[in-house]
Amino acid sequence: MILQRLATSIRKQDWFTVLIETLIVVFGVFLGIQLGNWNKANTDKATERQILSQVQADVEAAVALKAEWLASITAHRQKLIEAIDIVQNEPETEMLADEACRAMWSSHLLFYPVAPLGSLDELLDRGGLHTSRARALRPALLTYRDHREVIRQLNTSLTGLANLGDTYSDAFPRRVMSPTTREAAVIDPAEKHAARVTDATFQTACVLDVIRADQTIQNKLLSNLARTDGVLQRVIIELSALEKIEADLLETAP
Repeated sequence: MILQRLATSIRKQDWFTVLIETLIVVFGVFLGIQLGNWNKANTDKATERQILSQVQADVEAAVALKAEWLASITAHRQKLIEAIDIVQNEPETEMLADEACRAMWSSHLLFYPVAPLGSLDELLDRGGLHTSRARALRPALLTYRDHREVIRQLNTSLTGLANLGDTYSDAFPRRVMSPTTREAAVIDPAEKHAARVTDATFQTACVLDVIRADQTIQNKLLSNLARTDGVLQRVIIELSALEKIEADLLETAP
């Protein structure tokens, strides 16, 4: 109707009416665009709030998982240091405790836990941040993004670890455990942490005389220890970045 009246006014050369009708059309188009933008902004904010809620749950789970892993590997590393010290500096010691022996022959077994952080990636990949909470989170997100490439290199750090049990059978002889002993190993809660090194299927001994006589074995143990330290440092970086995101999320919680 407006366009019809505008055309009629032009034919009659009623320029005042033409101006008014034109302003009405322009204002209507402008109002429609603004309304569309407002609706889109509200939709984006609602979507982002849902993502932030999922991010909080994902980050909390990741922090708990990685903190537990870090504590476990730190304890493993300490046992490995103690075992190497006995091998190199305590010649009077004739036997190793089971945990120290396990730390040596399993020194190549580092299974890094991958926590699902799809929501965090989704938030990082968004073209813009629409809510005040997300914008407040931006510095922590950028820090995590900067460290993410370093974190992704963990798999590279985990390669090349020496499998001493397979390579040096005289130093680390294995035998299959009896069914009764194997079942006890599976059931015993104190041994659950050892499932990752297949203690439930075989038992590995450490022959100290052979290990002490072979410097190559000792060098590889030290190399595995150094690689473990490298992995720990990367995990500490990742955990610190995730804990900062977690803290910021709690601080800005509605």
